[in-house]
Amino acid sequence: MVNIFSMKNDTLRKSIIRQRLVEEIEASKLPLSKIAKQIGCTTSMLSQYKSTNKLPSLVMLAKICEVIGADANYILGISVE
Repeated sequence: MVNIFSMKNDTLRKSIIRQRLVEEIEASKLPLSKIAKQIGCTTSMLSQYKSTNKLPSLVMLAKICEVIGADANYILGISVE
């Protein structure tokens, strides 16, 4: 696995984090509406995380991970799953 913290390009780092987040959301097979309701945000906001370069705050990322059963360390590139 590539250590994304050693990368000099922030855009690439963010792209990898977003890609992993999207993969984990899709792997959960939960509807975005259910995830959004459980974490207290809109479905539109979750859609933005999936389709734009927008990333959630750390608090929101933690909530998403809890609901979908994902490892935030993996998404952030801190550990390999």
